[in-house]
This record gives sequence, C-alpha cells and structure tokens, in this order.
Amino acid sequence: MTMTSGTNDIGATTAGKNTASRVLDRRIAALIVLAALISLIPILSVRFPPMTDYANHYVRLWLLAGGIDRPFMARFYEIDWNVAWTNIAIDLLAFALGKIATMNFIAPFILGLALLLPPIGVTLLNRRLFGGFHWWQLLCFVLAWNAVFLFGFLSFSISLGLALIFAYADECLKHRGAVVSIPLRVACAAILLTAHPFGLLFYTILLAALAFGPSASPFRQGKAFATAIGRVIFAVAPVFLPLATFLLFGPSLPGQKNVPLLDSLYWHELSIMRSINVLLTYFRTYDIRIDMVYLMLFMVLVRETARHKLITVHWGLVLAAIVTGLLSMLMPSQAFDTGGMDVRLPCMMTLAAVAGLRPEIKGRLQSLALPAVFLLIVCRTAFVEYVWLHRNADVAAVERALEHVEPGGAILPVQPRLTPEEIGSMPVGRLVGGKFPSFIHHPAIASFERDAFMPYLFTAAGKQPLRVKEPWSEIAVPEGAPLLTEELTEPAPYYAPYMADWKNRFDYILLVNADMSAPDNTMPAFDTVHLVADEGFARLYRIGHPKPARQ
Repeated sequence: MTMTSGTNDIGATTAGKNTASRVLDRRIAALIVLAALISLIPILSVRFPPMTDYANHYVRLWLLAGGIDRPFMARFYEIDWNVAWTNIAIDLLAFALGKIATMNFIAPFILGLALLLPPIGVTLLNRRLFGGFHWWQLLCFVLAWNAVFLFGFLSFSISLGLALIFAYADECLKHRGAVVSIPLRVACAAILLTAHPFGLLFYTILLAALAFGPSASPFRQGKAFATAIGRVIFAVAPVFLPLATFLLFGPSLPGQKNVPLLDSLYWHELSIMRSINVLLTYFRTYDIRIDMVYLMLFMVLVRETARHKLITVHWGLVLAAIVTGLLSMLMPSQAFDTGGMDVRLPCMMTLAAVAGLRPEIKGRLQSLALPAVFLLIVCRTAFVEYVWLHRNADVAAVERALEHVEPGGAILPVQPRLTPEEIGSMPVGRLVGGKFPSFIHHPAIASFERDAFMPYLFTAAGKQPLRVKEPWSEIAVPEGAPLLTEELTEPAPYYAPYMADWKNRFDYILLVNADMSAPDNTMPAFDTVHLVADEGFARLYRIGHPKPARQ
C-alpha cells in the first residue's frame, strides 16, 4: 500500500508539473501574440514614418498596386518585371494585393511583415531547438525595432524572417530524410532569392549551423569535425541550384553596366568605433542612449546566466553568429550600386545568436521575468511611437509645401549642409541608427500626392521592376538623395547628371531639413528662383524659366 501510495504521489506530482508547464507555455504564447499586436501600433499611427527609404518604397509600391494608371504617372514610368528577379519581395506583394486592396492596407501590411517576421522566426526556431515557449523569445521582440528596419530595408527584413521560419520548417521535417528535405531547401532557396539575396545567404548560414549541431564536441575530435563538415556540405548544397539558375538565366545584377565588380566596391575608413557601431546595428534605433540600455540588458543576461551555468547553447548557431560578426567588419559599405552592405551581416549575427541561446532565471526573479520583459517591449514600442508622432510634423510640412505644386511638374530636392553641431542638435528621429537621415526620401511624396516627378525614385535595374520613360529618364537616376544647396551653383556632379541645366529642367525646388541650418546658409540667391511656401522643415521654391520649359 505504501509503495502504491508513493507511486500515486509521484504520478500526481509529475502530472501537476506538466499541467503547470502547459499553463505557463500558453501564457507566454499569449504574451508573444500581445507583444506582436502592440508592436504594430506605431505602424498604424502614421502613413509616412521616419524610415530612411520608406517614402520612396511607398511610391513605387503604390505605382505597382495601380497608381501607374494615373495619366501623369503613366507618362513618367512603366513596369518591367524582366529587369528584376531578386530583391522584390515587397514589389510582388504590392502588385498582387493591389488587385484587391488599397495602399491603406498594403503599406501597413508590408511594414508589419518586415517588423514581425524576424522575431517570429526566432521564436519558432528557438522553441524547436530548446522546447516550449520561453520568456527569452518574448524578450527578442524588443529587437523588432532595429536600425535596418528603420532604414527601410523592407525586403531584406522580410527575407531574414523567412530564412528563420524556413530553417524552423527544415528542423521539423528533417527526420523524413533527403526525399523531403532536398526539395524543401530548393523551394525555400528560390523564394528567398526572389525576396532578397541576403535572405538566401542567411538561410544557407542557418542550414549550415543546424547541420553542424548543438554540441561543441566536433572541435575536440578530428573525426567528428570532418563528419560535421560533411553534414554541412550536404545541407547547403541544394540552395545553390536556384542561385546557379539565376546567375545563368536571370537578368543582370544590380549596378552600372560595364563596371567591374572591384570598381563597384567602396569601404569606409576602418576604425574601431565604426566597427563597433556596425556590429550593434540590430540594437540601434533613434537614440544611442536608450539603445544601449537594451544592449546592456542582453549582455548582462547572457553573461550572468553563463557564469552561473544557467544557459543552454546551440553551438552551431553561436558559431554562425561569431563568423558573421567577424566577416561583417570586412564587408564593403557599398557594392553593385547598393548602400548599407556592411550592416547586413550584423543582423544575421544577432538573430543567429538569440535563436541559439536559452538563458534561465532561478529563484524569486523567475516570477518577475514575464512582466518585466513585457514592460520592456511596451517601453521600446512607446519610444518609437513617440518619435514617429513627433516626426510626422516633418511629413506634414512637406505635404503643406507640396500643395503649391501643379500636377506634372518636376521637383528638385535639396538639403542644406549642416555642421557637426547642427547635426548633433537635430530633433530625435531625423537620424536613424546614427547613420542615415530619415527624411531624405520624403520628396517622393510629391509623386503620390501631387502627380509630380522627382529624380531619384528607386528604379535600379536588377532591384526594382520600374523604369523611367523618355524624356524623363534624362533627369533621373536609379537612386539618390537630396543634393546640397551649394551644389546648385556648381557643375553637375557625376552622381546627379540631372543637375545639368536644372533651371530649365525642373519646375520647383523642395528644400528639406531647412529648419536646421543657419538662415544665411539655406539657399543661394537666384533671380529666377522664388520662395513659394515656408513650412519650417520644408520650403518650396518655384523656378521661373527664362526660356520655354520642356514639353
């Protein structure tokens, strides 16, 4: 009887623990869903948030969703899917959704995917590797807000999330053998190559890390290491089939034709501070002081749980994080006419690291973990909401200035040169990640709201399925930024050939960030250029043509 009673007690205790574990699992899952919904609040608050590339992307997506049917837009642009087979995740979404929805749905939907897919991917993969939902996965939603997302690298962000989700699917189905895993990897690789080439790279890295395995033992045994490398090669081999197909039969890669690869590469001057800033890309937003609080939180959690042996590590993913972090310091900042190349690998480093770790908290702090983590997510989102609402005043200033633009006009965007002191005093939100201004593509709003032409809407061959028609192509570049006002008095630079004879080629000048420069350093004086509207952040000038304007 005693033995039976003891057995029943053990069984009851085990059942109670399992029930409590399931309750906690459901509670964390509910909080993850709630965190995702809260993270969407800023996206639903403003139409044009202070994200560097976003306004430019928005206009292109609007054109693909049906805006190109408007008479002036049809005169300026045409859609050509033959010139871009990669980096077009958001383009395909906008084109497909444009049949059934407006930009009021399409734009927030795409932003939501770019924001949430990476932390969702981390949650799924971490849960598969370590079992169950966990407060660490909830904490990773803090990383939804990062500089790369705020730069407006939307297809890239979506592809990172898809790579994690596809790696999770691979882990779930690998027990079914090569008959299932090889076709799955080929299909996932093809989707990722279409979405963004760096997404394919991340997927390859994740497959290699998972094939290497969770243990560090291969480093201690030569035979085990050779076996692990064999698994890695077998795992990643299928992903090269779509890549080879693209290189053989796809359109040209992005970049200027007849320019050798090495000539298209550009490195910033190497420095320790710059390397650190690049490595921290996935923690940066608008204010480094606030960002460092979250970075230190992650670092202290990992350090202390490792010191007390309360952390579980998937060494394949951690090794992948270390390698991508080291390689990121060697990456050029520009290649194939694409900027921000050096910030891509640090994103993979961070995501691979957080997916491959599972820290634990013991004692009284355990009960505080969930509410504390959830509060951190709310605070992070609230800060972004605060910035977006305040910077919406800049967008409103641009919109008010553009009210004076006649449909069909051509707008020349410019900005003042700022001193380091003026840059340092800019309102929060006008600089993203300490790297790029958030407002340089606000002039693209003129296309959407005033049917006007601006010279640097994203139309790069190999990256965007949009072409500029003649004769407008004579005053257009595939991508760019507002020139400095002082360049209005200088010969046309090589990167802005549209500046040649700008007084006759353009109808308006739109000056952005005008309120940050000294009054005597805003615009040169021209007899034919007259101020039409001064809205503080934005000023509009009309160009009086000394001879008949372009027809």
